[in-house]
Amino acid sequence: MMTDKQDKSLSWQKGKDEELKGQELCQSLVAEGTSTGLDDIEVYYQQLKSLEVVIEKNDLQLPKSDNYQGVGIRVFKNGSMGFASTNDLDQNSLKMLLEQAAVMAENYPPDRNNRLANPEKLERVPDIYDERADNIQLGDLIARARSFMEEIKEDERVTVDTAGFSATIATDAIATSRGIKSQDSQTYFETQAMALAREEDEVSSFDIEYQVSCFFESLDVAESGRSLRDKVVASLGAETVDSFRGEILLTPFSAVMLLVSPLIYAVNSENVQDGISPWKGKKGKQVADKKLTVIDDGTLPGGVGSGKFDREGLPQNRLEVIKDGYLQELMYNTYTAARAGRKSNGRAGGGAQNAPDIAPSNFMIAGGQQTSQELIGEIKRGLVVNRYSGSVDPVSGDFSGVVKGGQLIEQGERVKPVREVMISGNIYQMMQNIAGLSREREDIMNFKLPYILLEDVAITGK
Repeated sequence: MMTDKQDKSLSWQKGKDEELKGQELCQSLVAEGTSTGLDDIEVYYQQLKSLEVVIEKNDLQLPKSDNYQGVGIRVFKNGSMGFASTNDLDQNSLKMLLEQAAVMAENYPPDRNNRLANPEKLERVPDIYDERADNIQLGDLIARARSFMEEIKEDERVTVDTAGFSATIATDAIATSRGIKSQDSQTYFETQAMALAREEDEVSSFDIEYQVSCFFESLDVAESGRSLRDKVVASLGAETVDSFRGEILLTPFSAVMLLVSPLIYAVNSENVQDGISPWKGKKGKQVADKKLTVIDDGTLPGGVGSGKFDREGLPQNRLEVIKDGYLQELMYNTYTAARAGRKSNGRAGGGAQNAPDIAPSNFMIAGGQQTSQELIGEIKRGLVVNRYSGSVDPVSGDFSGVVKGGQLIEQGERVKPVREVMISGNIYQMMQNIAGLSREREDIMNFKLPYILLEDVAITGK
């Protein structure tokens, strides 16, 4: 158990010594790998220092702290690539890691698209590091947890199943034989909680509340507690409904799985190249309702997905993915860009434990002109979907799942909470039937999303 004040704080000095450690480690391994006759080498270093306070069943649990450091090495020889990673950073382990990556390259078939990126100018993204993070202590997170629970306990029917209040300092460094060398640091703070309400023999659906920010003071945990309390209490007395076709209003949280996940899959260039994206050959064509505009922006000040560089050391940038329903651009890393005969657009994702894949930075759906309440007012008969529990096939777009924390809407009015109700359809077809987007948006992880009103959805009840 931690006892002194030093151990209770993140207490990592963001100064040159610690940052240089990652850079120097990467550069020394690149030099060593180059001297062994490898064609190219990339070394990626990652450090994650975190503190977390956890609540289970309304009780505060033992706080957690972690300090992960890891290195991933990619090597290239005669067109083949090998990758290996470790969190053991002593000299002998790193030497063995380099040898393992080289052996992997010797045993993998060559691919003419295997290559490293050439260096480009990098610029620091503002407002992604909270200087206060250097001195955050467990006591600060415990105070937040107590503030959250004070709001929850305003109604004795509510129980928090699990909740976490965390602070993280992330440092990434990269060096390659092509001349890329840089490092970047970021902070982010999260509140996530799941709760239910119980009244005599009746139990509500679980519901979730989530907040994230690069700055400690930006999170309002008391408001988060109030919101979660009110949502689960509102779902008491839920009933099933007759089956019908109607509208559904996706909250930002439910939209992540039901709409955003398949959307990201569809614009992944590797999926398009492999013929498993439904939007193969659709660039420049209409793929969704004209109300839909999607931006991915890794340079967004204060964005939790922002940063100086992507997983391959290329600059992050602002990418217009969909504009007014028309597909403008796919997400590429260096490998898929080589397959397409073009440059990467900085969408290499991942960390030190894996070779680069493809991932968004700050993935945002533009909002509309109405509030979420005004959108509800336009629903003749439909549901508000707080959470979606089910499957979505990203290839076909077919989905079927259960509505959690849902409410029946009739003639623009909330009628009652619902249970044992399913929704089904095809999400790519439903993207053609967007009836409205809310003006307000919420941050869910690295997504910024509005409430989304979809038409003509199959709703199955009793």
